[in-house]
Amino acid sequence: MEKHAATTSVRRRRLHLAEMATRGTEHEKSVATEKLKRLDSKYHFSDAPEIKDGDIFEGWKKPSPSRQSHPVLKVEKEWQDAANLVKWVFQDKFKTSSGWRSLPTGVELMLDAGKADTARFKPFAADLHATIVAACSEFSCGRAVRELDRSPFLQGLYDGLIDETRTSGTMMPGFSPFAKPKRPRKKKSAPPPTNAPTVHPYDLGRDVGMKLRINVPREELCESIRFALNPQEGHPHPTS
Repeated sequence: MEKHAATTSVRRRRLHLAEMATRGTEHEKSVATEKLKRLDSKYHFSDAPEIKDGDIFEGWKKPSPSRQSHPVLKVEKEWQDAANLVKWVFQDKFKTSSGWRSLPTGVELMLDAGKADTARFKPFAADLHATIVAACSEFSCGRAVRELDRSPFLQGLYDGLIDETRTSGTMMPGFSPFAKPKRPRKKKSAPPPTNAPTVHPYDLGRDVGMKLRINVPREELCESIRFALNPQEGHPHPTS
């Protein structure tokens, strides 16, 4: 079989699998090693240039301000908290204000920019939001995730995406420092989920955000979340 030159995405995939083969469980190491063999049989890496970290913000110029606002992203109401990260990106990274407009089936982000600039940013906003939703869905997949867990996960994701570091000594978001008064139990409460996260949601979210910023593929982002949440059970997908 003729080998093809490894593309940047394939080289990133190989690095990810190599890391999994080194620090994963015995099962993960076995699966990752097999995937590495399949990649090496399909592609040649000897002449591949060194992978340089990209940046999802590279090449995106600040929109021109406008007195009129135009729709740049439409989302379902249940995912508005994830879409708020896109809103903050426009505010903090591109210095462009925006606001939400209610729709019969959801909400729409209205960008205070001209039609041409808004149209230019639509694919960026849609792709960024889709990746955030995928990461958030993976974080909550199969688990009873509390709202107080999802909030710091998204906050961490945003800090990693914008490359912000939380001041040392400040409390991580999402957990109340005050103990709630105990109430009489009417019935025995259900046990906590067996696959509850072993890392703080903020830390996990920030790691995901940092990877998202340097264009780590969506599939690998979700795989890293599965591995972080279930280090003894999770394993890479069987596809190469």
